[in-house]
Amino acid sequence: MKITSKLSIVVFLATVFPCIPVKAQTDPAAPVPRPYGVVVRTANPAGIYHVGAKITVQIQVRDGATDAVNQVEFTAKLHDAKVVASGILALTNHSAEFETSLEEPGSLLFTVSGKTTSGQKFTAFAGATADYQSIRWPLPLPDDFDVFWNGKIAESKKIPLNPKLESVNLANDPAINYYRLTLDNINGSHVFGQLARPKKSGKFPAIMLVQYAGVYPLKPENVTGLAREGWLVLNISAHDVPFDLPESEFQKLAETTLNDYTTIGQTNRETSYFLRMFLGCQRAAEYLTMRDDWNGKILVVKGISQGGLQSIVTAALCPQVSAIMILEPAGCGNTAQQIGRGWGWPYWQAHANGPDAENIMNSSRYFDAINFAHRVKCPALVGPGLMETTCPASNVFAMCNLLGGPVEVVVLPEAGHQAPKNDKHGETPFNERAAEWLKALKAGQPVPGGNLLR
Repeated sequence: MKITSKLSIVVFLATVFPCIPVKAQTDPAAPVPRPYGVVVRTANPAGIYHVGAKITVQIQVRDGATDAVNQVEFTAKLHDAKVVASGILALTNHSAEFETSLEEPGSLLFTVSGKTTSGQKFTAFAGATADYQSIRWPLPLPDDFDVFWNGKIAESKKIPLNPKLESVNLANDPAINYYRLTLDNINGSHVFGQLARPKKSGKFPAIMLVQYAGVYPLKPENVTGLAREGWLVLNISAHDVPFDLPESEFQKLAETTLNDYTTIGQTNRETSYFLRMFLGCQRAAEYLTMRDDWNGKILVVKGISQGGLQSIVTAALCPQVSAIMILEPAGCGNTAQQIGRGWGWPYWQAHANGPDAENIMNSSRYFDAINFAHRVKCPALVGPGLMETTCPASNVFAMCNLLGGPVEVVVLPEAGHQAPKNDKHGETPFNERAAEWLKALKAGQPVPGGNLLR
């Protein structure tokens, strides 16, 4: 396998984060402050190793920091679960380091914590991976996984899409048409989205955007830029709610009926919140393929976190999808605890308590990106973050190794869900590669060659 490497951009760096609890209902990529001057990195800037190789982790107080650090505690967790190294280190000349290694294919999450001399607590993350192309997922699919989803698609197709398009006039944007879109979905629900396309006549490549976790409105700029570039663009909400309600209404929903929405109906695959969400993705993609202004060839699905999960599902349920581009995809490895690995968003395991625990975890298997991966036959561009605590890297790599089509993995040693939205440099290598993919696809060319894993 070959990886994308841009070492002029990729510096393996982790700035300190305060400890903040994660809520399953909110956006896992929500920004948090980074006020301290401690840096954690591996000696290899890319963070990529072979099994058995020495991994040196370096801790450094940033130049110019005014609050001193005398010592730190550290842990190294295999698959974000099993502690394989830990200790306390005194800093000499504002720095320290420790060594470890991986004795099997996997990823390590390094956590460094302590107090400054003024008493301020801090926690920093870093990561590394070894032979990630060999990370496996040993748990089998549910025996009836494909039967279940084929049946759900068949049921869904009996419901007319009944598309409703409402034109919206956007000031200062004479080159595009912009619409509110509503589609009918299962059980009387709906898909709400924003659609934009060039105003000129013609047939266009399509791109579908799917959203990260949370309850929030969709802004026109999500789609207008791509439409100006010549794309037919559809951006859909994850919820059965019009996407352009006032901010105050979304806040009310987040605090009431959509609070912890990922847990709604979680004890049964027939009632899980994700059933409507996933089928809504399939129906939205199908709608794009039925439009007269689609060019009949290119349909890209793109998303981050929950949107990465939805992208995988959309490609698995809609064979017309021609490529997916997913950054830090969530929902990989819902049952990871069973094999001694860390589990992440949407945190099914965290809610599997009491008499419903077995039903919850069994339901989770039908909404796991890893179990959808074999159905994805189109090219996939994937950006796993090595500093991840929300979407553990080992599980994302395992998902990549199960995808049924060509895969390019852009390993992101700086990226983690904790990064503030104004400090997303760790995602730059993925975003640059995604732009290259989109340019090629829009021109009707194959995805860029030379870096595909298979």
